[in-house]
Amino acid sequence: MSWTEKIPPQEITEKITNVTVDFAKRFGEYLAKEDTIIVNGKSKEIKKMNTNQLRRFFGAVKRQQLSGYNATAFILLKPKLAYAVGRDKKKSKIGDFFYVMSNAIDLVKNEQQFENFIGLFEAIVAYHKAYEAELEEK
Repeated sequence: MSWTEKIPPQEITEKITNVTVDFAKRFGEYLAKEDTIIVNGKSKEIKKMNTNQLRRFFGAVKRQQLSGYNATAFILLKPKLAYAVGRDKKKSKIGDFFYVMSNAIDLVKNEQQFENFIGLFEAIVAYHKAYEAELEEK
């Protein structure tokens, strides 16, 4: 199973609504759990995206927030994230994370949209952590 849903563009370009929250919940939970898929009749495990991977990218976004929106610096987050995907030896869900976040990055054209992107990202991180904690209790 891989994630194919994108954040609806108006959630970045206009304003955050409950659609953003619902998307972040589903996506955060998806990233926090391991899945098994069948490929050519063989079972294949897809590892969860770990907190360190998520926090590393989150930290880069928060540092940009502190210095203010800079379109060039922001768009350069995409190759940093692509590098992390390439380094992933465990074949985790970081590729799905790259798919969603790079599409969202492409939508950001100004300060308000940047803030909407950060709101979305904070919600994904929060739901990822909450679901991860829930799984650890089981």
